[in-house]
Amino acid sequence: MPQFSAASLLDHPVGDVFRYHNTPGVIDRLIPPWEPVRLAKRSDSLAVGSEVELVQTIFGLQRGWLARHTELVPDHLFVDSQVYGPFARWTHRHEFQAISDSRCQLTDRVEYRLPFSPVSNIAEPWVRGKLSSMFAYRHRITADDLRAKQDFAPRIAELGHVPRIAVTGASGLVGRRVVELASVLGWHVLRIARPNSKPDSIPFPITVETVVWDSRSSDMPPALSGLDAVIHLSGFGIAEKRWNDQVKKQIWSSRVDVTQQLVAALNTLPSPPARLVSAAGIGVFGDRGDTLCVEETEAGEGFLSELSLAWESAAGAFGTSAHSVVQARLGMVLHPRVGALPKLLTPSRLGLIGPMGSGRQYWPWIHIDDCANILLHLAIAKGASGPYHVVAPQEVRQREFAATLGKIYWRPSFFPTPAWLLRLTIGEMAEPLLLASVRAATPRLIASDYRFRFPELKDALRNLLGAESS
Repeated sequence: MPQFSAASLLDHPVGDVFRYHNTPGVIDRLIPPWEPVRLAKRSDSLAVGSEVELVQTIFGLQRGWLARHTELVPDHLFVDSQVYGPFARWTHRHEFQAISDSRCQLTDRVEYRLPFSPVSNIAEPWVRGKLSSMFAYRHRITADDLRAKQDFAPRIAELGHVPRIAVTGASGLVGRRVVELASVLGWHVLRIARPNSKPDSIPFPITVETVVWDSRSSDMPPALSGLDAVIHLSGFGIAEKRWNDQVKKQIWSSRVDVTQQLVAALNTLPSPPARLVSAAGIGVFGDRGDTLCVEETEAGEGFLSELSLAWESAAGAFGTSAHSVVQARLGMVLHPRVGALPKLLTPSRLGLIGPMGSGRQYWPWIHIDDCANILLHLAIAKGASGPYHVVAPQEVRQREFAATLGKIYWRPSFFPTPAWLLRLTIGEMAEPLLLASVRAATPRLIASDYRFRFPELKDALRNLLGAESS
């Protein structure tokens, strides 16, 4: 049968790397984001007999993939085999070998057979390319998460306990990634859910506790007392619907009004959280051209600016001498299946992306894993308060963004989209979301000793789109 292997040297003890893979929720971190796959069943254990089920969506059709763990030797290996799925046979060995007290080698070996072999063997190069991209991604995430745990260790030692955080909007793009990362780091995570909210299509790790809070009520569940931080990420999507008066009212209410209600409820707790980290928007600056915007730069004009100011003010009301508030101004969060990036991928593959308007406008951006990591960093960083820009340090103009995306797909990136056409097709939000220029710098975040996972756009996009190889 065909075999595939991928190996990486990691600057971490073998025990740490094995424990990472044996942490509840790690499967969420290791599923490549570009694949149309969701987790349907989890065991959060490597024990022999435990199972994981994924659901693949191919051409609109869903197909299950069930794997069962068949062998386990702590600190050395675990093995899973396909029970049913897309392959005629699949056995995956995860091997861990100590190189020294502080280094190890992680090796993934896969033995597989394609369905309808040998006729299907013509697809071998494509399958091996997919496996190479997948394991390059998995090994990179493993190394980055373990480094993050090292970076957090000194601060956690100062706290004297495992951080306890709660997250609103945990089912959203950013919130879910925050919960997943905090879980594998070993933090105590509570998910704040709305009453009668829809069941999540992807189950959360077993270590995540769910508490229910009704934003119309002034009462807050007692379980939220004594937390290190609440990370507040709920809100109606800015670009979810074409703007009109009703949609803008819904956006405003879901951010400003709900934040005011959250602050009032948190203050009723016997021991309110030590910190509130509230999402905000880099759109607070409006259209600023080439002006460098730092945290102290004055706000601009327009609906997004007014919304952001009111949003930040609502969160700021929680701040006292005993409790701090961080306003995390998010740039464009990059993920290949949710948010703004997916809308750019098809035009890029077709060679139909290029300058939007002048193309000179700055687009502040951030990789989804940096975004999640930064929010956790701000939740416990010593002395953190006030606004922080959650954007990558590399400043990129829109036309440069398009060119970088085009190079990944080996496509041209000069096809222009006139500003008038954007205004015609998506209306009022074209100006603040696509045509406005915000050249955002991150001096406060850098001064807080945060280490970026993806400081450059090229590496971020290659990671998210499966363009890396092992």
